[in-house]
Amino acid sequence: MRKTKPWILHLACLTLATASTAWASDSYPDKPVHWIIPNAAGGGTDAIARLIAQHLSPELGQPVIIENRPGGSSIIGATALARSKPDGYTMLTSDNATFATNPHFYEKMGYDPEKDFSYVSHVARFPLLLITRPDFPVNDGRTFISHLKENALTYATPGTGLPHHLASELLLQETGAQATHVPYRGSPAALMDLNAGRIDFMFVDLASGKAFIQDGRVKPLAAATTERLAEFPEVPTMKELGFDTFEVYAWQGVVVPKDTPAATVARLNQALAAAIDAPGVRERMSEIGVEPNTSTPEELAGYATQESQRWGELIRSRGLKID
Repeated sequence: MRKTKPWILHLACLTLATASTAWASDSYPDKPVHWIIPNAAGGGTDAIARLIAQHLSPELGQPVIIENRPGGSSIIGATALARSKPDGYTMLTSDNATFATNPHFYEKMGYDPEKDFSYVSHVARFPLLLITRPDFPVNDGRTFISHLKENALTYATPGTGLPHHLASELLLQETGAQATHVPYRGSPAALMDLNAGRIDFMFVDLASGKAFIQDGRVKPLAAATTERLAEFPEVPTMKELGFDTFEVYAWQGVVVPKDTPAATVARLNQALAAAIDAPGVRERMSEIGVEPNTSTPEELAGYATQESQRWGELIRSRGLKID
């Protein structure tokens, strides 16, 4: 019997492996995709994911199952993703906390933001506005800044370490002012106390504060955004008040486990963009108070790195800690 030469066997195995990988990429997905949301059901992050998932499912040709895993400032959800198989069947809504602030607040986490994930795409960002109580003695941003420097004020946040908190600390750092932080468990309670006059000011995301501003229950002074908001065009940006680099968003992106095949990441990226561009999705997100925001994987990766560097410096310089 003629023996097969070893190099021929090696070539045959390599060819089969390559064909198998190509087939796997072409067939993805062939079962439901699980989308981990590191927040409780019913909140803004959950609502956005469910809205997108309705259109992502037909794009992928498979059900998209939402799994809420709240707790630990997104650490529980991020840890679950880090322990998942890198096959594209589990993804996570990541945010400021996942990449930009948790590494600077916590010595130990169940995940490594630099080693455990592959980036897919931005999906949304929440504009922030500086607002004050309705009976506050000033009505415009410039006068407020002067008042802030000269008086001992209090500011509310929906939680320590959130973008709203960091925006407030950034304002204090850039103005040299001092104010007392009063953290709450979520924006609704903070907004109610601000409306009641128990707190002087806060940064609020548009989705949470839109109705309060429209009803006159709080006063908007400035937007921490690139341009004026379409919902409140009369409100100037922080840049217009003299803060050239003052831009703060609560942002969200989708990531998958590290080593997920590049073809799978590309497929998810394309499907997410198509889902967000589906009729009515962008309009609905805008109604909620959220800006649709898609990107390439590389753009999300670069942005997450920049945000981590930026907020890490602020957290250290201000001595911020989470109890």
